[in-house]
Amino acid sequence: MKVWLLGVAMAIGCGGDLTHIPNSTTRVARPEVVDGTELELRIFTDERECRAKVQPEDLHLCMPYVDRANGEVRLGFQLRLDGDAFPLPLSSEHIKVGHLGRELQGSGVNKVEIVPHDPMQAPQLFVLLIDGSSSMSQKRRMEKVRKALLMPEVVESFFPHDVKTGVVVFQFTNGTPVPLGGRLQVLENRRQFKEKIRNMRPLQGYTHLYDAITYATGEFLEQQAIQDLLTQFEMTPTVVALTDGFNNMAAGDTCGTNAQRLSTLLKHLETVRSPETGIDPRRRPSVYTVGLGRPLRSRFSMPRDAGVGVTPRQLCGKRFLNRRIDGDLENRGIDNASLEWIARVGGGASYVRQDRKGLGKAFKSAAAARYHWFEARYRVPSFYLRRSFRTTLRLVSFATGEASVEIHPSAWLDAPPGERVQGGWSRQRPFRAILLVLLPILGLLLTMSTAGAAAYHAKRAMFMRVRRPKGPPQV
Repeated sequence: MKVWLLGVAMAIGCGGDLTHIPNSTTRVARPEVVDGTELELRIFTDERECRAKVQPEDLHLCMPYVDRANGEVRLGFQLRLDGDAFPLPLSSEHIKVGHLGRELQGSGVNKVEIVPHDPMQAPQLFVLLIDGSSSMSQKRRMEKVRKALLMPEVVESFFPHDVKTGVVVFQFTNGTPVPLGGRLQVLENRRQFKEKIRNMRPLQGYTHLYDAITYATGEFLEQQAIQDLLTQFEMTPTVVALTDGFNNMAAGDTCGTNAQRLSTLLKHLETVRSPETGIDPRRRPSVYTVGLGRPLRSRFSMPRDAGVGVTPRQLCGKRFLNRRIDGDLENRGIDNASLEWIARVGGGASYVRQDRKGLGKAFKSAAAARYHWFEARYRVPSFYLRRSFRTTLRLVSFATGEASVEIHPSAWLDAPPGERVQGGWSRQRPFRAILLVLLPILGLLLTMSTAGAAAYHAKRAMFMRVRRPKGPPQV
């Protein structure tokens, strides 16, 4: 009863500043955008704004939605720079969601998902880092990579129509990566790209994966010619690194040896992607990783408190901590834990595939289509939605951005619970479903409002009938 009265009081007290969400019993306050961030994170609460920004068929997904029965909340949002949409390839790792001041972890009873909408191809400079170590000559691995990169859909992803892109291809073994063909060239069209890839062959040596990524996201991008290219065509650098094994720099290296090296790389990635560098958000690199083979740790999941400091136990687990890479772990699988960590801090995604077709899909995904707007969906225990609450969205990759909104479900009446759809989420029922709930209630209220008068008149009629007036006396 106290919660119900609190909800009524808040709804009445904020009534003048709230926007009613169509086809629902929910109202929302005006979103609050945190000042001083690089990007404006705009939460949609105005139907007119949604109509101007999204496709008509997605209008119902743009507006806020609260399903108290299933404990679900949905918010549409967009990122903007200087008033214009700033498309990004976001996923749940890039947005932190807060409910009632508590950050949701997206596991257990909670669930967090970021759903992208309206894909587009933006001007990008793709930097491909291809493992050229000795192991790439085994089991036709280089041939698989070559054929995957030449798949028509992959070539089209790197060179889409109507947008300017460029591709630079490096191979890495020991030390600094070397340009494919021996000369640095920014490939500007599909023909140049195909010619280069057809001539790609395995090299010799170890696998200096971490050094290659450090170079591609640091020294390489700092070259004046590359800076001029990025600025002239407003390109965003996207690094795609492929390997068939582990970062391996010497014969005695173990899995645990790589923990400190990985931490150094992650600190570098955090630095070059940090707002503190003063680099334009459009010029900060994203890193995608592709593993060719089977994952060594198939059940690996990122630690909840994962940062840039990695311990040997976190990276390798107890079983593989002191196992040698040469002749042992490299024959068992690839270091998927390391690849996932790099992609997480690098703002990209990680893929592990074993065949040409799978590699092709991974390269196509890593081409990083960007999106105009997104949905943030999350689930909490339903009793957290029985009163008004505040939801916060915070961007933690690419740049800074944060906003929050106060949401006020009806204190008196729930909307009908949503329909469960594929993926486990609920879909808002159409307006006619709300009418099916409201009409019986309205009918009951109407019946109750007329019942008293009807009973009175019925009683009066019966009384008049029983006590009929006597007629005039008969003579």
